[in-house]
Amino acid sequence: MGVRITFFVFPMCLVISWFSSSPGQSITSTPPPGSQLIKCGVVLPVGHHGAWDDGMVESPVVWYDTLRKRYGMVYTGYGSTDSTKRGYKYVTRPKIGLAWSDDLHIWEKDPRSPILGGSGIPGSPDSEGTTGPFLWFENGTYYLFYFGVTARGYEGGKKTMNLATSTDLMHWKRYEGNPIIAPAGEGWRRDAIWHPNVAKVKETYYLFFNASGVVNGLVEEFIGYATSNDLFQWTVDDAHSPLLVGSARPGAWDASGRAGDPSVYKVGDTWYMAWYSWDRKNSADGLAWTTEKEFPLGWRVYEHNPVLQIGKPGSYDALHAGKPFIFRTEGNHYHFYTAVALDETRQIAVAVWPGPCR
Repeated sequence: MGVRITFFVFPMCLVISWFSSSPGQSITSTPPPGSQLIKCGVVLPVGHHGAWDDGMVESPVVWYDTLRKRYGMVYTGYGSTDSTKRGYKYVTRPKIGLAWSDDLHIWEKDPRSPILGGSGIPGSPDSEGTTGPFLWFENGTYYLFYFGVTARGYEGGKKTMNLATSTDLMHWKRYEGNPIIAPAGEGWRRDAIWHPNVAKVKETYYLFFNASGVVNGLVEEFIGYATSNDLFQWTVDDAHSPLLVGSARPGAWDASGRAGDPSVYKVGDTWYMAWYSWDRKNSADGLAWTTEKEFPLGWRVYEHNPVLQIGKPGSYDALHAGKPFIFRTEGNHYHFYTAVALDETRQIAVAVWPGPCR
């Protein structure tokens, strides 16, 4: 089976299109939503010198705020220990910031950010930082899911899933039962808990997340899930997790075996999951899908992955293009992601379909 990859270059954007040589194959006979993308560039840059997020920004999550009639974004920001250098080695503690947009392309950082940082309480699950946010809004309450860290630096120390609530996005109450999910056992979530993503079907909430552990001798990150009826008490389905594991095939885009940062969305009667992996040098994003009947199980990996990959040397995403978050409107598909340049400048970018870029 052959696959032809065609790149069309336009000013300020890159169109990635996939054509299958075997049109009779189920899901790939028509390109699935999210498999064709136009890169539009950086939408949320690293902060200016001295700002709370001047070290790096990453991990965007977007929603439409019905109270403010604007699009909101929560994201992770780090301060810098050395304004002349970029990268993991030169950041402080992670905090969660807020930004706003009227069109999903032009974003303004909320000057009141950060909205939630580490508790500073020794022994607490987020004593040294808050990162990897996901925001859920229901019945006048904002639910902020995030993973807490217990040491300074980039994602340092023990990592657990936590929850805070607010009615105004500024004043947050940490759930007294934190962490809501912690490392456990000797399997897929043995070592750490990472990025959350919540979906709701009827009266059940599904929290998809990646965890670090071991599966069939491979030590990496893998995607699994938990369920809840109230957003506070969660039960991890360790019997059926992980749901997704990278191929670990030498030379493949997911050669590391990693499957991380799930972003789940539904189109028609099909569920899709955007996720990232890496080949131990560069990160990229792929897709998986399952049927409404099989959800939350039965995920198949899209055969033409990755759908989003690094840019040309010197570009804003020449090193990594991953950690997806998908937001869909009636007419467009928005693929937000963490873009990392060769100098390790880490910012938030977007790719869209069908476009145009603005």
